[in-house]
Amino acid sequence: MEFAVLGPLRAHGPDGPVHLSAKQRAVLATLLMHPRVVVSTERLIAAVWDDPPRSAVANVQTYLSQLRHALRGTSLRLRTESSGYACELPPDQLDLLAFEEAVRRARRAREAGERQAAERAYGEAVALWQGSPAEDARLGGVMAARIAELEEQLVLARSEWIDVRLELGRDDLVAELRTVVAAHPLRERSWAQLMLALHRSGRRSEALDAFREARALLAGELGIEPGPELAELHAALLAGDPALSVRPGAPAFLGPSCQLPADTSDFVGREAELEVLLTAARARRERGSPPIVVVSGLPGVGKTTLTVHAAHRLRADYPDGQVFLRLGRDAAGPRRPADLLSELLRSLGVDGTLIPEHLEERARLLRQRLADLAVLIVLDDAQDETQVRPLLPGTARCCVLVTSRSRLPVLEGATRLPLDLPGEDDARLLLERIAGGARLGAAPDAELDILRACGMLPLAIRVAGARLAIRPAWPVREFAGRLADRRLDELVVGGLDVRGTFGGSYAALPEPARRAFRLIGLADLGSIAEWSAAALLGRTGLEADAALETLVAAGMLDSREIDEAGQPRYRLHDLLRVYAEERALAEDSPEERRAALGRHVLECLRRIRAATSDLPIPTAPPYLLEKPEPLPEGAGIGWLTAERRTLVHSVSAAVELGLVAEAAELAHHLSAYLNLEGFLDDVERTQRAVIAAARDERTALRAELLLAGVPLSRGAFGTAGDHFSRLYDGFQRIGDRHGAAYALINRAACHHGAGLMDEALDDAQRAIGLLEELGDTGGLDYAWTWPIWIHMELGRHAEARRLCQDRLAGAGDDRRVRGDLLRALGTACYLSGEAAEAVRYYRESLLISEVIGHRVAAGKVLRRLGEALGALGRFDEAVDALDGARSLFRESGDGLGEALATYALGEVRLRQERAAEALALLAGAYERLGPDGPPVWRARVLRELGRAHAGVGERERAEAVWREALRLFEHGPEAAQVSAYLADSA
Repeated sequence: MEFAVLGPLRAHGPDGPVHLSAKQRAVLATLLMHPRVVVSTERLIAAVWDDPPRSAVANVQTYLSQLRHALRGTSLRLRTESSGYACELPPDQLDLLAFEEAVRRARRAREAGERQAAERAYGEAVALWQGSPAEDARLGGVMAARIAELEEQLVLARSEWIDVRLELGRDDLVAELRTVVAAHPLRERSWAQLMLALHRSGRRSEALDAFREARALLAGELGIEPGPELAELHAALLAGDPALSVRPGAPAFLGPSCQLPADTSDFVGREAELEVLLTAARARRERGSPPIVVVSGLPGVGKTTLTVHAAHRLRADYPDGQVFLRLGRDAAGPRRPADLLSELLRSLGVDGTLIPEHLEERARLLRQRLADLAVLIVLDDAQDETQVRPLLPGTARCCVLVTSRSRLPVLEGATRLPLDLPGEDDARLLLERIAGGARLGAAPDAELDILRACGMLPLAIRVAGARLAIRPAWPVREFAGRLADRRLDELVVGGLDVRGTFGGSYAALPEPARRAFRLIGLADLGSIAEWSAAALLGRTGLEADAALETLVAAGMLDSREIDEAGQPRYRLHDLLRVYAEERALAEDSPEERRAALGRHVLECLRRIRAATSDLPIPTAPPYLLEKPEPLPEGAGIGWLTAERRTLVHSVSAAVELGLVAEAAELAHHLSAYLNLEGFLDDVERTQRAVIAAARDERTALRAELLLAGVPLSRGAFGTAGDHFSRLYDGFQRIGDRHGAAYALINRAACHHGAGLMDEALDDAQRAIGLLEELGDTGGLDYAWTWPIWIHMELGRHAEARRLCQDRLAGAGDDRRVRGDLLRALGTACYLSGEAAEAVRYYRESLLISEVIGHRVAAGKVLRRLGEALGALGRFDEAVDALDGARSLFRESGDGLGEALATYALGEVRLRQERAAEALALLAGAYERLGPDGPPVWRARVLRELGRAHAGVGERERAEAVWREALRLFEHGPEAAQVSAYLADSA
């Protein structure tokens, strides 16, 4: 149809929609609403302008000329008459003419007693209306009467159509009639039709209520009583007149009633998801399209249960019936759309002999059958969009709910509801409703173990609950133990089988996706990025990506997460991982499994070499490497953060594969990142795995160097120092001078932390001599750190400053080294009384730390910066810097760093003479340091804590605290300062 005016104005030419200006649309709309009738020039002008300009006549002529040009090639002809203009076009090219013709056919058929033909014709007529006439054209007020006339024709046609359907015995008109009476509450004919429809639906009391409502409206609005038709119908209803139930015509449609499976009596939770589903299902789409809701998720997550539950809630909204159709696979594979259409048409009352042969003809018949019905269609376990599209109705009165493991992303116009696992509370409630709340409540730990073994998957929980319900005397703890050891073997009961459910989905996958699924489960990485899948498969990134996409589309893999490096991450549900590993053990040979895991270990090693090349060196001699390959853009700290669990796991995997050298190198490079970010438990885990597997003493001792760095990072300097002393002896024994140098420099760090400065300086100088002989520049950068800080602790600030400047001159472009040296130089300036100069160096160091992403280094610089700003009286800036430092230390698990930043903040509050706040901060810092914290820092915190006590008037407490500080300081300028505080207090 080329032209439409019963709704938005539409004009289609040979090349598609014709675009017209606002005035051209107004002229065309006016002519189309008076087809084949001469419209005077004056009426055209009034239709276009409420206040026409002087040039209106000329303008109308111009618009008509432009329309003739724009509509060239269409069936419309504009005719000029002496008094105006007319448009000529065939009846089938204008919706208004087609509407009038369909109404005429309907009335002729009705007069001839052909009610079914009349119903079809009326339906075609009403379906042509898409809104108010020319609703998007700006027309003058003169057109209001014509618009009202056309709308009255629609109301009359709809009323006659309802009469015909009532005559045919249709009793599914209630919802439609309620809409009609709401739109036209003073039309008595519509109220009569509603009363009759209610009565024939078995709702006699509601029919009487409708009469009372109509009577109240008429009295309130018009001050009149209902007319004869309503009054007589009311009397007949009261009398129970059997004639009202007579249905003279054969029904045009035998509705499917309700084909839904039974609702689940123990349905729990899903309130938010249910609300989304119901809201979407009750929405009527614009432009006549039906609501479509796709509920997706992994196998067993409860898609069908939720959808059937919602469908039962929606029954009243779709009174013409509710259809349920399973789309899943049969023995021959996914069910064909043509077969599904045949089943669907039969359920809608179509005689099997009348169902067409071809798919498109069946789809067309379905749309015709549903055109004026309100039917809810549930399509369960859809495989893909091609299976669903032919089953969709064409009008907005129907609704389609689809369950699928895929989101069906290219199904047009659908609302998508991805279904996640339920929360622990809902999962617990489901299990208790099936197995018994009192029984499970008596063993809460076992209950939680069962839920975790089920991975919170509703299907698995339902099976577990049923197993317990069958055997009411079975101890819950015993079942929980069996689940932990034999999960999929235990999760089967009656017709429910978790392994079988997974198996159906697995069998439907193409072989590349099945292989990817098996190897991802075998690797047991928790979550993976595409590069991990490519390594396991031994394929290109594109091939791996295609396999991952297939698994996601099949609902076997989740992909809703983007990691810190910007990579999509893919996760297997825990039970799916168990199933995938089963399939790998059954289908892949030991050689194939070992090769896949080995490829992944080697790829982890290749990538971590590049990712850690700019990080601070670990506390062990470096591996001599060629220049590492560059990582893809966006890698670095973010990539290491995203892949930490994968990389830690790869160390254990390498050990299990017997790749001990690779495991040691992986753990070495990884410790650079783990120490930087404070993941010390991971350092311990990986190094202990290497030590246990090491085949030679050198490998074991170097792994122990990295392991001894953990207590050093935690501030346990005594424990760490003893460990490094033993390691130094071990390296001396086997002749490993490089390892001995690192044992010395790390022992120097421990002596420094413990306040043993002379011993620290001696170890540092010996280590520096060894490292210079060995040519280890990275080790030298680390080793020179300690003489600088030791000189500062000994009050030799000028010497520390000189060393910093000398090292900076030789640091070149190494930003990490420059950042550390600038922080040390700033500290030397601060201790020399040059706080403003210190701030300048700190800010430069902080910028470097932020650029290269070293959060721990940034925390240390912020602590020092806050200290210097506080000394300058810039208190707000100081507090901001120290709060930032505390957050960074807290995030990285650096308890010592957080304690020192809190101490510095307490100092700032003392400078502000806010002693009470300082007291709380300093007490917290001292508690955080603990009894094993560095003695020098414990003494410093106690010194300031005493000042805070004195500031709030607690003299005795202040003196006691200072005496403890003096004991820890023993001697030196800081001890003298505490002695002076005590003397002043006395």
